[in-house]
Amino acid sequence: MLHATLRLPEPPADTTHRPVAAEGGSTGAAGLPGTGTITANSRHLSRDGAPWFPVMGEYHFSRQDPGQWRTGLERMKQGGITVVSTYVFWNHHEEHQGTFRWTGSRNLRAFVELCAELGLDSVVRIGPWAHGEARNGGFPDWLQALPVNHRSDDPAYLAHVRPFFSQVADQLSGLFHGGGPIVAVQLENELYDQPGHILTLKHMAQELGMAPPLWTATAWGGAQLPAGEVLPLYGGYPEAFWEDAHPGWARGSRKHYFFSHIRDDHSIGADLRPTADSGTAAEMAAPYATCELGGGMPSAYHRRPIIPAADVSALALAKIGSGSVWQGYYMFHGASQGLGELSTLQESQSTGYPNDLPVMSYDFQAPLGEHGQVRESYHRLRAQHLFLAEAGPGLAGMPMTLPDTVPAGLDDAETLRWSVRSDGRAGFIFVNNHQPSTDALGAKEGVQFSVTLADGARLSIPRRPATIAAGAHFVWPFNLPLGHGATLVHTTAQLLTSLPVGPRTCFVFSRTEGVDTEFEVALPADDGGTRQTIQLAVPPGPGPVELPVTDRVSILLIDGDDALRAWKADFAGAPRIILADSLLASAGTLRLDITAPRQEVGIYPPVDNVAAVPGDVEAAVSRLGGGGPLDRFTVEVPAGSLATAGSAELLQEAAGPAPLRTGGVHGRAAAPLDSDYETAALFQLDFTAEQLPETGQNLLRISWTGDAARAFIAGALVSDNYWNGLAWAIDLAPHRDALLRHGLQIRAFPLNPDAPIYVDESIRPGRTTLDIPDVRILHRRHMVLTGR
Repeated sequence: MLHATLRLPEPPADTTHRPVAAEGGSTGAAGLPGTGTITANSRHLSRDGAPWFPVMGEYHFSRQDPGQWRTGLERMKQGGITVVSTYVFWNHHEEHQGTFRWTGSRNLRAFVELCAELGLDSVVRIGPWAHGEARNGGFPDWLQALPVNHRSDDPAYLAHVRPFFSQVADQLSGLFHGGGPIVAVQLENELYDQPGHILTLKHMAQELGMAPPLWTATAWGGAQLPAGEVLPLYGGYPEAFWEDAHPGWARGSRKHYFFSHIRDDHSIGADLRPTADSGTAAEMAAPYATCELGGGMPSAYHRRPIIPAADVSALALAKIGSGSVWQGYYMFHGASQGLGELSTLQESQSTGYPNDLPVMSYDFQAPLGEHGQVRESYHRLRAQHLFLAEAGPGLAGMPMTLPDTVPAGLDDAETLRWSVRSDGRAGFIFVNNHQPSTDALGAKEGVQFSVTLADGARLSIPRRPATIAAGAHFVWPFNLPLGHGATLVHTTAQLLTSLPVGPRTCFVFSRTEGVDTEFEVALPADDGGTRQTIQLAVPPGPGPVELPVTDRVSILLIDGDDALRAWKADFAGAPRIILADSLLASAGTLRLDITAPRQEVGIYPPVDNVAAVPGDVEAAVSRLGGGGPLDRFTVEVPAGSLATAGSAELLQEAAGPAPLRTGGVHGRAAAPLDSDYETAALFQLDFTAEQLPETGQNLLRISWTGDAARAFIAGALVSDNYWNGLAWAIDLAPHRDALLRHGLQIRAFPLNPDAPIYVDESIRPGRTTLDIPDVRILHRRHMVLTGR
């Protein structure tokens, strides 16, 4: 038996401390976006005096066509994101000195206003140095070339920062919390040893009219920050393109799959620091907040990791279980670097950086891809975000406690990784038995958790020892108030959300893989004042079941797979749980994304009248019988409406692999030069009007093996890719007319197996290889359901 014991400390004392990095908050008129006072103390954030648990996702407005902003933001919100963070890349706005551009994709104000319209808060990362894998870290070339001390209090440098900040302030005027959605402004990025400069930037921004309730700065790498002036934010990634091309997992990522009091990560940005450790951040002086939990990872030319979805969700859960009170993801929505008027805009060795990034693609393998692709990581995180929307305010005030069995040095694969966040009586057990497959964890048998509460009472969960499956990561509540006098003493199911169902409150849980589901409930006292504890009977077998608790409380239990298809949305006049592959809810309708010829849709509680409104594809909707708590439908479309085959005609063989070069300060493999592509293989892809229907999105998916490739339309670069084993996606919709006239040309190099480039060893070819075995056009379509 694996003994897992933990004693909770006494409930924490008064949590009212001196505010950290807060300007006292601000209050706006009722009904305006961003109303309510926001403050931060040393434990958590508060909004209108109540604990607040933000869930933040990064989305770069200037790296995507503004016509896609609304859908991107709506999908982020549907995925549980409540705060949208974005960089303001200086070189996107002042490429020519003295000429500022704030229109089109560069329209910061329009983007922030759209966040407000959709009910999303925002954090603006104003730099002036941003990084974000941007050219010069976002500095314009003219600024980079000036003989000034960049990123310092050098008056000559600050003289150029002020007009840029002034422009940003004008863009954001009236949009700060109290009259708009901006809850925080981040100053600089990854600046480790100049707290005075960060304070100078804050004062300058304030003088120019920027007035958020919170100021933030990145704190990893032992950053020295001005005490009490900025809220330190942390990060953690499942992999690291910025490491060398050594085999196996990134060296700095393993620690993120443990529960720990350690917040800092000295590996992030280490390739840009002169030393690995430049200071000591006061980690415990502020709440544990994050802004860069890895939603994925891009490919650099020399290092190209693949990020499975469970790597993202397990890391995120480990941070919540470690005490996070602000979940921030980078990136949550991928993007495209785009092209400047004077140069490309990506990080590269030619601009003095250690790594060559793709010229165009900044997909990041994010939960929402470069072209809005909805990925498994999005579904996994959405399930966590449902939990945070339900439990986050209470969780925010709960400190984390580790069991005595935590191994020294975080190197014991046999010890179960778990923690508890609790107020001394109620709380949550967090378990993570997953880390990336190169160092996978095995199943843990005979597990029973023993939690001693602050009053000495002890809980044993589950009632009998169970096996925790390899890769499992979950959270179980204990002593959870269900309302109307009922308390969930313990369960082995994961809480997702709750919703009103007539006079009842229904709590939605999902099963834990391989563990029998238990619910122990303490019922309200009877007339004699006696409180009864019961075990709810859970029927065997899969599928949704509804369990009555009292006449005012019930539980809906769904499978783990269904939890990844579970959405909470207003439909037919009430909040409901929808089981679907992908959807957007808006104005009482459900937009179903059609991802397969047939999918099943579940609705809880059932709706009497559901109607299908044709979208951009004809779909047949049929109601299924069979009983159960959900109303179930099938949605079917012709298979040919979702994908059509394409082909790539080889016009020119490659002269050989790309030339082997190394460069940058770390001597890493360098990407092919523009001139090298003249010797690359040349493929032609032609399209018919039938292959490119005018409605919906047409996404070209190229399955290939090779090294580096670029795609051109009439000689103009539209996309590029460093092969890492994943398919290459190109959105064809914006280029339809040009594609019908000119087609698409691809120039690609074969992969040299001896090149100092990391790709996963399980897929690395043993010989020089260039192959395009499959080309498909995926027609992303939707239909709409209405109900009453």
